[in-house]
Amino acid sequence: MRTLINMLRVPNLLIIAFTFFLLRYLVFQPVYTAYSIEPALNSLYFTMMVAATLLIAAAGYISNDYFDIVTDRVNKPLKQYIGKHISAGSALATAILLSLLSTVLAFWLTFALRSWVPAALLTLALTVAWWYAIQLKRSFMWGNIAVACMSAGTIVLAWLIEKQSLQITGEPSKIISGIVAAISIFAFLLSLMREIVKDAEDIEGDKLIECRSLPIVKGIPFTKTFILFLTVLTFLLLVIAQIYLLQFSRIVAVAWLFISVEIPLIYFMAAVKKAHMKSDYHKMSSLIKWIMLGGIATIIASQF
Repeated sequence: MRTLINMLRVPNLLIIAFTFFLLRYLVFQPVYTAYSIEPALNSLYFTMMVAATLLIAAAGYISNDYFDIVTDRVNKPLKQYIGKHISAGSALATAILLSLLSTVLAFWLTFALRSWVPAALLTLALTVAWWYAIQLKRSFMWGNIAVACMSAGTIVLAWLIEKQSLQITGEPSKIISGIVAAISIFAFLLSLMREIVKDAEDIEGDKLIECRSLPIVKGIPFTKTFILFLTVLTFLLLVIAQIYLLQFSRIVAVAWLFISVEIPLIYFMAAVKKAHMKSDYHKMSSLIKWIMLGGIATIIASQF
């Protein structure tokens, strides 16, 4: 059981579910209430959408581990489960089963809502997850971009399904779309940074399969410069977001972003400059995950 929990990255799945419910109850619902709009997805359908997304993510994690058996022997020998605690065949079968279950939920939602959007978006996400595991992660930057898009897409997914089903327009659509876009851009940039940092951490194992990651193709100095560029860009966009929040007197949200996101980003930039060991990049990767969680929690802070 512990092996399965580790393979499924349960903490990551909980963060995804947490993000979905924050969006529903602290972003969508208040706007719907203010404009007397009935949500398109009731509790059952919303839970189905969340479940389908979590199944896709879980299938992606397991399939990625399945195709990373060789590199994981070098990159993370202590966290390699396939071949040690579970057979490769069982892992692949589990990933396929989870994929099929997510597909069933996706098409069930499509028929229930009478909209092609759930099946199209969820099937696309599943396709990209498998494509990444099989091929994209070995290509130059495309794997990083795919993961970043999936991280941002998780946030966009909920709104696109809701918006299409409701045919919502005007001011309510503008308000929610703006919030979703801001969070998605933040998620994309931080996910991209984290994927590149992980590539720097895993450079030894990635060379075994002739992976064309940024650190391998361009070298560590260029990679660190690019990470710093993304960090500065993220920081500047956060400042713009804070200025916008101040116009609506969201002082708590502004302070939260400064304490939980901007200060850690400054520390992260210092860590990038000093990094030279595998353990340094591992710590940086963990730090970005905490920064992402802090950024998502801004949805809560903005309520005050």
